Amino acid sequence: MSDFDYVPFSGIEYPKEAFAPDGVLWWESSKRGATGAVPRMASWLRWNVEIGGRFTTRQLRETLGISNEHAQRRQRELRDYGWEYLSSKEEPSLGEDCILEKYGWWPGEGPRPRRQQISSKLRRQVFERDGGRCVLCGRAAGEKYDDGSVVTLTAGHIIANSHGGAASLDNLQTECRVCNESARADTGSVADPGAVVEQVKSLKKADRMELLSWIRAKQRSRSPLDRAFDAYRLGGPNVQAAVLDYLEKVESR
Repeated sequence: MSDFDYVPFSGIEYPKEAFAPDGVLWWESSKRGATGAVPRMASWLRWNVEIGGRFTTRQLRETLGISNEHAQRRQRELRDYGWEYLSSKEEPSLGEDCILEKYGWWPGEGPRPRRQQISSKLRRQVFERDGGRCVLCGRAAGEKYDDGSVVTLTAGHIIANSHGGAASLDNLQTECRVCNESARADTGSVADPGAVVEQVKSLKKADRMELLSWIRAKQRSRSPLDRAFDAYRLGGPNVQAAVLDYLEKVESR
């Protein structure tokens, strides 16, 4: 590499720091620690988006060739490495845009920092406490979304690791794949506020008040019926057989 401050590449001038030791841009490098969706996103953002500038998940996905399924999850992982940005989750008016607020780690700074890991034991405790259901939408593992895809669960941070949130039982909650990955931000499909308000207006008053309680609690509450079904579903063959036998006897009376 030369000592010039900027090196021309594909019609765009990048500073020499944007190039890895193998002579290519960091987000195209095969250098150990630079590959993978998170390092490539970090490198591309570092040299293509200024603080206060805008980017989209779609842009990252298409520019870097990252699969649609994992792009939003990997983008969220940037927060665990010091990156800060606003998305439609924090500011709905942004739509599919994100506003970069602070640079975090990228491969040119050295080895990737260690993240707090969620152990399988802790993840199981979170699932058991929450009844094996997403606290946001109420779906359980193995059920299906409207499009027919199968629900899978994960333990999501309430306060992000990068914002000081710990990988602890009181800072984790059960979330399904769609709620955890925030599909709205990935696709840019933002619902019309007026249409959603009209949908809420069509509910019975008791349902509207229950919805208000969910919104304030930032999670969906479960009724005694929900909890009974969760106990049946998670109780194993003996519990399921006993409950089914009882209900069928009640039905036949």
